[in-house]
Amino acid sequence: MSIFQKVKKNVGSLMLIIVFSKLIGMFRDVVLANCFGTSNVSDAYLIAISVPTLIFYFIGHSLSTAYIPMYNKIKSTKGESKAHDYTNIIISIAMVICTIIVIILLISPDFMVKLFAAGFDDATTNIASYYIRVSAFSLYFMTLVNVYGSYLQIYENFVVPAMVSVPRNIVIILSIIFAYYFGIEFLGWGILFAYVAEFIFLLPFVRRSGYKFKIKINIKDEEVIETFRIITPILIGVSVGQINKIIDKSLASILIIGGVSALSYASIINNAVQEVLVTGIITILFASCSELVAQGKHLEVKKKLSNTIDTMICLLIPASIGVIFLAEPIVKVILGRGNFDGNSIALTMSALRCYTIGLVFLAIRDTIVKVFYAYKNTKITTIISTTAIGINIVFNIILSQIWGINGLALATSISAIFSCVTLYYFLRKKIGDFNLVNTLVVSIKSISCSVLMGLVVIFLFRIIETFSSTVIALIISVSIGILIYFILSVLFRVPLALNWVRKITKRI
Repeated sequence: MSIFQKVKKNVGSLMLIIVFSKLIGMFRDVVLANCFGTSNVSDAYLIAISVPTLIFYFIGHSLSTAYIPMYNKIKSTKGESKAHDYTNIIISIAMVICTIIVIILLISPDFMVKLFAAGFDDATTNIASYYIRVSAFSLYFMTLVNVYGSYLQIYENFVVPAMVSVPRNIVIILSIIFAYYFGIEFLGWGILFAYVAEFIFLLPFVRRSGYKFKIKINIKDEEVIETFRIITPILIGVSVGQINKIIDKSLASILIIGGVSALSYASIINNAVQEVLVTGIITILFASCSELVAQGKHLEVKKKLSNTIDTMICLLIPASIGVIFLAEPIVKVILGRGNFDGNSIALTMSALRCYTIGLVFLAIRDTIVKVFYAYKNTKITTIISTTAIGINIVFNIILSQIWGINGLALATSISAIFSCVTLYYFLRKKIGDFNLVNTLVVSIKSISCSVLMGLVVIFLFRIIETFSSTVIALIISVSIGILIYFILSVLFRVPLALNWVRKITKRI
């Protein structure tokens, strides 16, 4: 069975797990918003949880990108035992790096807070510093979970790594509730124990596979040297991306109290739409393209990429229009209770609209990056991502002075548009045209259908809300909107809709 077939076989389970994980994650954010709203405590907590997470990306994300292909190479050429030795060396080196970072976090948490949130007052800084000290050790567990998850994926276990966020979010939810009733100190401990829960969840599956960790450090190992050579350009790209997030949060902390929280909540909702709709699609594409590139079937790569991009356009454009039109009731239904008052709703919904502008471009960008990785080309993606971050920072500074935190969200969308278009151009230059004209036609048709749908949906929502609750009005109007979009897509002869009609007709 091919890699693609194996992943495709698991995609149903993957999508269900992704949706379930996102629902748990959304509930976590609802609990946080309900208990602490957009206050200095929620700002301090979100910065504190960001520090180890963003630092981890410097290590974990880059490492996992290089680890899987390198492990497979060693396993096929030198055997599984040598591959396990390689894993031990990588984990041991990562633990040493984590130890250095943990010591820095324990010694100077105030500096990290000011780096991530320059606008915090002394009280908020003290709260965030306490959370960072308590949660610093979570870096060890994040890194182990990342490597172990990649290890399980190598052995065709995609479902378990996709589930790790469930125990993490459950622990975080409990810590938020405890903090609300018994003291805000529990928030910091919740961050640490959340990642411990992830590690405990994964460990039995890793042991069952036959792997056991042993401390082993050999920086002269040729595979380790090659790994770090692969990691370097990825690390640069990841680093500049995280630096941009730091600047976003820091500027938000200066602009308004609760700005960090509002921006984070809006980003979470926006990312949830993308992850639920397209994460499974990108996973299949990467597995498929990696196999096709290895076989030299470049025409098939272009065909799959074109179909994937068209599918994303058909799914995400109507979703984006729907979110823009219904941003207020969406935020109100998801977060609008407890201490999340009208001001919090207004801040979050405005930022959400600005983030949503770049949603389609962000998804297509991530898709194209995966194809570059399939071709083992990380140089172009690194250069473009670095340039995009520079553009984002410039627009952050300019637009935040005009529109506050909305300007920060809009700058992110502008950066996503730039990187998407530029990456598309360079990939087209590298592998040839992958049906650009058809993609443009599909985009125009999808935008037309989506705008018409959006107008009908907002009209229906306002009517239904007059004699019903916001939740019911939102559910009914969105359901009708999906049906309207599908009918319009068929009338406009959008390929994806016509394919669905053929499948339905065939089954009937």
